[in-house]
Amino acid sequence: MRILKILSVLFLLHALKYSYAQEDKHYEQVVRGVVVDKQTQMPLPGAHVVLTGSDPLAATATNPEGEFRLTNVPLGRQRLVVSSIGYHNRQINNLIIHSARETVLFIEMEEKVETTQEVVVIGNYRKDQAMNKMASVSARAFTVEEAARYAGSREDVARMAMNFAGVSGANDQRNDIIIRGNTPGGILWQLEDVDIPNPNHFAASGTTGGPVGMLNNNTLRNSDFFSGAFPAEYTNVFSGVFDLKMRDGNNEKYELLGQAGFNGFELGAEGPLKKGSRSSFLVNYRYSTLKVFELLGINFGTSGVPYYQDLNFKVNVPFKKGKLTWFGLAGKSSISMLDSEDNETDMYTEEGMDLKTGSSLFVSGLKYAWFHNEKTYSRFVLSYIGQNGFTDLDQFDPGEEPEPFYREDNTETRLTFKYILNTKFSRQLSARSGFTVNRFGYNLNVKTWEEYDDKSYKLDNRKPVTEGPALYSGYSQLVYKFSDRFEIKPGLSFLWFGLNDKISVEPRLGINWKTGYRTSLNFGYGKHSKAQTMATYFMETIYNDGSVELTNSNLGFTGAHHWVLGFDALLSDHLRLKTETYYQYLYDVPVEALPSSYSVLNAGSSWGLNTRDLLINEGEGRNYGVEFTLEKFYHNDYYFLTTLSLFDSKYTGSDGKERNTAFNGNFVANALVGKEIRVKENAALVFDAKVVWAGGKRYTPIDLEASRNDEGNFNTVYKDELAYSKQFPDYFKADIKIGFRLNGKKVSQLWEFYIENITHHKNPINQLYSKSKDQIETVYQLGFFPMLNYRIYF
Repeated sequence: MRILKILSVLFLLHALKYSYAQEDKHYEQVVRGVVVDKQTQMPLPGAHVVLTGSDPLAATATNPEGEFRLTNVPLGRQRLVVSSIGYHNRQINNLIIHSARETVLFIEMEEKVETTQEVVVIGNYRKDQAMNKMASVSARAFTVEEAARYAGSREDVARMAMNFAGVSGANDQRNDIIIRGNTPGGILWQLEDVDIPNPNHFAASGTTGGPVGMLNNNTLRNSDFFSGAFPAEYTNVFSGVFDLKMRDGNNEKYELLGQAGFNGFELGAEGPLKKGSRSSFLVNYRYSTLKVFELLGINFGTSGVPYYQDLNFKVNVPFKKGKLTWFGLAGKSSISMLDSEDNETDMYTEEGMDLKTGSSLFVSGLKYAWFHNEKTYSRFVLSYIGQNGFTDLDQFDPGEEPEPFYREDNTETRLTFKYILNTKFSRQLSARSGFTVNRFGYNLNVKTWEEYDDKSYKLDNRKPVTEGPALYSGYSQLVYKFSDRFEIKPGLSFLWFGLNDKISVEPRLGINWKTGYRTSLNFGYGKHSKAQTMATYFMETIYNDGSVELTNSNLGFTGAHHWVLGFDALLSDHLRLKTETYYQYLYDVPVEALPSSYSVLNAGSSWGLNTRDLLINEGEGRNYGVEFTLEKFYHNDYYFLTTLSLFDSKYTGSDGKERNTAFNGNFVANALVGKEIRVKENAALVFDAKVVWAGGKRYTPIDLEASRNDEGNFNTVYKDELAYSKQFPDYFKADIKIGFRLNGKKVSQLWEFYIENITHHKNPINQLYSKSKDQIETVYQLGFFPMLNYRIYF
């Protein structure tokens, strides 16, 4: 901690030195990009692009390929207005122009339905609405600038989403997100139309989060987040969706990025594959900061030093009637938390336990977009995914050598082909359809040692990807606009799992009605379902006679019905009020065959393999609530975002008793605010702050006597019949961030200083039984925590 304080002082002195040493110089940059039709993705020639507030007025028009270029654009925050005959105007606000980096935009325009009379439509970029026009409710577009701006987000899109209504975090150490009381295992991550299992370091089997995200914010472009009643194209999901897109690299100029901060040391590069070819590449590599410090002999006093590295890349090659894209994501991580080395108890292991854990992920995909004509395009996607997670857990008596207790080493692979067809039949009617074929491979191994010498195998199954089970899905969805004020979006999806021939047919419906100049009512319904994890399907049951049976292989999908009703109001051009109320009924939830409190709906609330054997689809759950958002869009150099979520989340296990889910905090309130102060023409100070107040984490009380008598395994024993009946005190956390942005002639720099949990509020996350102290101890989350970040463009 002392080292961080010293570095913080040096950071502030360094920033002040630059602010006074640099002359107040006038630098300019290029803003360029392409303008396309939202539905067909075809370029729009002749569209007008205007840089507002410029003197003299800077404006241009797109060429036959829909491309535009504005030169001599001043640095700092700028605003563009794009217009085209027959289309709604599009405003691009708060573009941050760097001196050492061109700004390259991809702008989608929505066609008007009514052309015979003037229709006043708010053309501002609406973050409350998804970029995907098939969405109707519970959807929000977000910018990469928001992920970098929000205090406490650590430039992580998952942590950024925790600020949205209906979303809460599981704990400070991981970015698992809880949507409307659902398990984080119900979330779908999608990157460039490819479903990815868990794009985070230190990923555990069946989870969707981790301490550090692999997706690098420097490689992403504006994307969508959904919290319920999703469009038909999103299948095998019942909780929420991240639909992420990677930006194209600069196809005219080579640019470099360097960054050093708590998340890691990074180096990025982009540019044309060949000058004049319009093709491009984009690549970013990161290595963990704390591991570098350990190699340099600097000790931060943590119970384990996290090691991780990751790589994001994208290659883009345009053709006359299409575009070929090759993209990928890879990373690996590991950490050791050894109680045998006299480290303090951490939140993942009990006293007398040594933990070694890690994970790796490889995703690679080829995507070809083929433009049939001005109304229709297709996308073909072929991808391969491989993910591994391992956990080694040893136990020991004081003064004794650690002995094996638990081993988990699971590898899952997937080969996927996806086809998408999008057609705009008229100004009023458009459709999107597609299908996906997934083939799974796996190598699943779990071993336990009981009483040190009695070995028991619980899971040992493997198949190559060419022989594993298949999951087929398909969908079709229409958008019919009766006018610019009223539209409906019916759709239908299906899932078929080849392992046991389970089928799910899922109707979807969305309705949007602009009731006034600045108000709208929105409704959404969807039936959604999700297959279980491979580890669940192939969990072995070992009987007393030594026989083995896969008792979970016939499990069906976990199903959910979503109903959502929302109201939106633009109180002014830059102030929005949004509220939604929802009800979600979950059915066919896997629970244990024998009466117990276990349910898959609580998966992700604790560390380890979140599955059991002898499961049946007889559990239920329900989530309902109301959400409020009041947001001031970034204007006049400041913004704010406030959200309030009130909800209730219940489930029923095989014992027939209704309980709170592990994620039923009942309420979450967020308040964020930010201000930018320009100190010179080429420099600015940035201030951001965040406060979150939420209901405490649910937990199961410890059975003290049983824990004392558990001599063999040293496990804390919980009272199963009282599962999640207790709740910790309310969660409270305040974060701040101070940044300094400086533009030189050929170099742009950014210094940032963070403090998370500035009040040092103690937020409990777990309770464990301490055998040496013979008492129950509470484990707390992150305390006062300063961080630094430095970024340079050149």
